[in-house]
This record gives sequence, C-alpha cells and structure tokens, in this order.
Amino acid sequence: STPFEESADIVNNTLAKEHRSNSSSLFSQHSGNDKSTDSNLNTCTENVREQKGRFGSDSIEAADALVALACQYWEKGDRVTATELYTEAHSAYENKLGDSKEVAMVLKSLGDLNKEDEKFDAAKHLYMEALDMEQDVYGHYLPQTLNAVGILCLEQDDFRAAMEYHRRALQIQKKQSSRGEQSKYEMYETLVRIGNVYYSERNNLTNIRSKGVDYKDFIASGFLGWIANAHDMRGEYSKSKQFYEELLQIYTTKDTKEAKRETALTLNRLGSLSRELGLYDEAMDYHQRALHLQQSTSSAAKAMTAETCVLMGMTKIKMCEYKKALDLFEDALLVLKSSLGKRHSSVATTLSQIGAVHFEMGDFTMAMTTLTEAEHNQISSIGENSRDTLETQAMIGRVLCRQGEYDTALKKLRAVANKQMTLFGASHPSIADTKQYIGEVFLEQGMASEARAMYIDSYNMRKLFFSMDQIHIAESMVDIIRAREGKPEQALAVYKNAMDVYKEYLCDDHIQIGRLLMFEGDAYAELLDFSTAVERYEKAKRIFLDVLDEGHVVEADVAGACILFLLCSQIVVATSDFDCFRLIHRISQSIWEKSCFENVITTVQKITFIGP
Repeated sequence: STPFEESADIVNNTLAKEHRSNSSSLFSQHSGNDKSTDSNLNTCTENVREQKGRFGSDSIEAADALVALACQYWEKGDRVTATELYTEAHSAYENKLGDSKEVAMVLKSLGDLNKEDEKFDAAKHLYMEALDMEQDVYGHYLPQTLNAVGILCLEQDDFRAAMEYHRRALQIQKKQSSRGEQSKYEMYETLVRIGNVYYSERNNLTNIRSKGVDYKDFIASGFLGWIANAHDMRGEYSKSKQFYEELLQIYTTKDTKEAKRETALTLNRLGSLSRELGLYDEAMDYHQRALHLQQSTSSAAKAMTAETCVLMGMTKIKMCEYKKALDLFEDALLVLKSSLGKRHSSVATTLSQIGAVHFEMGDFTMAMTTLTEAEHNQISSIGENSRDTLETQAMIGRVLCRQGEYDTALKKLRAVANKQMTLFGASHPSIADTKQYIGEVFLEQGMASEARAMYIDSYNMRKLFFSMDQIHIAESMVDIIRAREGKPEQALAVYKNAMDVYKEYLCDDHIQIGRLLMFEGDAYAELLDFSTAVERYEKAKRIFLDVLDEGHVVEADVAGACILFLLCSQIVVATSDFDCFRLIHRISQSIWEKSCFENVITTVQKITFIGP
C-alpha cells in the first residue's frame, strides 16, 4: 500500500509545494553564541544544585534539571559529560517512576550519544530497551526511536532490518497523521530514511554482484514518488530530482493514459525543482514537455494544462520575463476559475503569483490587492499554516516593506518564519528566504547590523541545501557585504565572484545582474572612483529600463543616481571637496532606496543651482 494518503489537492495539484574563494571570516556571525552557551550552562548547573538541595539528589525535579543540563553539554559537543548526566538522571527516574516515558526518553538519548561515538552495539542495546519501555508506556513504539534503530542498521549495512524499522515508524505515523501538518512532515523524514535505504542497498557492491536486490514491489507501491515528494517538502531539491528522474524513466516505458498523465505530472515536478535550484532554462524545458504531452492527450483536463502554464509563469518571473509571466497567469486564471471554482487552491496560487509579478514590476498597490485576495482564499481552502499560504504572506511582508510600513512588514515576516519553523523544523530554504526578507526590512531602515545578522542566518541555512557555486549562496554573500559598511574593497571582491555565478545561471540582462552592477557602482563611488561608478550605474540603468515598463521606475531610479553622481564627480574634481561628495552620496542613496525618482531629480537640480 502507499505510505500515506494525501488530500487530492496535494497529490494531484502540481501547483502545491517552492561561493567562491572568499575568507570565511567575512561571513561569520560574531553573535556571542559561545557566551550564550556558557550562560545557559551556568544557569542549568545552578538549577541542578537548587533542585537537589530542595527535593533530594534522586528526586524527579533533580532528574529533570540533570536532563536540561545534559542537553546543554551535548549541544556544546561534550558528549562525555552529557552521558554522565543522562545516566544520573536515568537512575533517579527509574527509582522514582519505574517504567515511564522519562526513562524511555533518557534511554533513547543515551543511544543517540553512543551512536555519535560510533559505539553501535551499545547504542542498539539502549534503543531496544527504549522501544520495550515505549511499548509498555504508550502502547506502541515511538517513530523517532524506530527511525534511530533503522539509521543504525543502515550504518551496519543491515538493509532489510533498516527498511523494516523505518516502515514500522511510517505505519505509526500514518495512524497519527490526523494531528495535522506537523505529523505530515515527520512522515516526510521517515520517507527520506526509506529512500536512503533503497539507494544504499541498490548500490551496494555485494548486492549488485549477487543480483540480490529486487525492488519491483517497492516501486510498484508508489514509494519512489512519495520519497521524492518528501525530499521536495524538506527542501532537499537535488535529492528529490534524483527520485523523480528515476520515476520518469519508469513512466516513459509505459503507453497508457495513466502513465502519460503521471509523466506530465513528473515533468512538472522536475521543472519546479529545477526552478528552485536556479536552473531556469531546464525548468522551462520540463514544463514545455509536460504541456506538449498534455495537449497531445485528448483526455487531459483543461485545468491541468492551465496549472502547467502557471508553473511556466513562475519560471518566467525568475527569468525576469514579467509580461510573459503575467499573460500566462491571467489566461490560466480564467480556465482555473471556470474549471475548479473561485475558491480552489490552484486559483489562489495563481493569484499569489500575479501579485508576485506586480511586486517585481514595482506596482505595489496592485500587488497588495492581489496577494490579499490570494491569502484569504488560501486560508479558507488549505489553511493558514500551509506552505503556499506562508509564501503568500511572506510576499505580503515584502510589499509592506517597499511601501515603507516597516513595523507591519517585520511583524508579518516574523510570524511567517515562526510558522515555517514549526512546519519544517529549524532549517529549510523557505525559512532562509524569509530571513533574507527580514534582513531587507532592517536594511531599508538603515539598521545594518540587524540586517547583517539576518543575512548571515540565511546564508548559513542555505549552505545546508545548496552548493557553494549556486546562485542562492552568491545572493546571500552579496547581501552580507552590502550590510557591512566601510569595506568597499572586500565588497568588490565578493561582487566579482557573485557576478561569475550569476552569469552561469542568468541571462546578461537579468535584474539581479543589474542590481549587482548597481552595488558595484556604490563600492566604486565609496572609493571615489567616479568614472567607474558611473559606468556601472549606466549599465544597470540600461538593464532596468530594458526589463521594466517605463511606468515602473522602482529599479530604474538608478538613472537619477547616475545623473547625481555625474554632477558630484564634476564638483569633486573642481573643488576636491570629498566631504561634500560623501554627504551627497548618502542623501542620494537614502532617496534612491525610497524609490522617489522625482526627489532625486529635485536634489540634483538643487546641487546644480548651489554649485561647488
């Protein structure tokens, strides 16, 4: 049987979910984490002393305090002390409570510590003790412990046992799936574990030689698709692609209507994953193949082809082809409303993407109107804690920021980040994106240190999911150096490396390349190299005006800054008044960041009138 049942919206709706050589010290966050850890250790140590004094060394209160202290030492990397503290807590719990969830929890933790020390036999013995106690206390095993044993079995190449433990964990999680979105993401983790066993056993040299691996039933039951989806939902896009590519090979060997339908869905999923990885041309190719297949199949529903067009539009946004994206969305929206109804989640997703286009084009009023409608529909159809709803709310936060409503934007984005962490855990590409947006809000207000902290958090999180030569990492590097004042030489080095990455992934007239040219101009201006600064600004201006409509001058305001710097350079050459230049530089940047083109021109006129 399939691992677990999803709603039709998730299974069938293709719209449902989306470094080069530099000193690492440049991107390190000196946030006092070590001091914070030491402070927590001191607090927990004092708490142990207090609880033992009040209730006795073998009291439950003392054991609770010992567990908290053990966690702190474990987090610090001192597994020896953590083990000693857990062992002491185990003794107290066992004396006072006997078989209990507290004793089972400590046994599981001691097993984890032994596994980290590669003491696999001891770890397995502790896990088995924990499982026996969980059965007595809860009436069933805990999936986390079953998965821990499965991971341990895989370490020892005991593939069949590993698969069995993970499957048993999944069965229990299926029964508990009514608890909501969080339990669903726990199942995704188990599915990923099952996928690890599948690939490890299939690629094991001994099994290959003996031809001892037969996964026909495993594949037929749909596990490959569920594992691919699990990796996708966990933000592990490259791994998800591997499973979907294997699934695509299986479907293309079949010549049935159902196989063609699944082929189109898989092509669209591969396209979405390629888009998340910054491979936009590849993404368009996958979606176009899906669309061609759907159009050649008479039984394909209009809504399915419309959803494919929406996915193509989402890629067009990333390629800065905003007009084409908007046309795709608007045409698809009519079909989706007619076929599925105005309240369907695919309609809401399409509205959200229309709002995203208007945001990129600088029409914030229209963006807010459309995004608000999408958010309302998503909350009523798929809930306020779904991935798509949160992405819409994050975009609303970005619009609020560009409208100057910083407090409201910050509140919105922080709420999104908190929900995402509840949904995905501590790390996920979507959380990294939201942290980047929070950084934008701080930087817009001139709060460079706060912005830098967010950008570094985003960078460190993205490193868990993307390679150092991917566009996501380059983007984070640029953000971090932008929020570090007084380092123009270092900034130029980062910008050069980022430009190399951008040109591998993006077309020459992409908005992100224009913005990077703009940042390079800032760095050269700070170095008083006005001719190079103006040259960079002029290149950026041409890109912005080529990509954006003339009526949307948010990015094209760089033209005003170029004019201003041309005048400033002439003033400086005539008077050598560098303090005057720096003042004008700050004024122009402040005006420019607020996207007030007319104010830039007014300031230029005043400077020209006043003269040197």
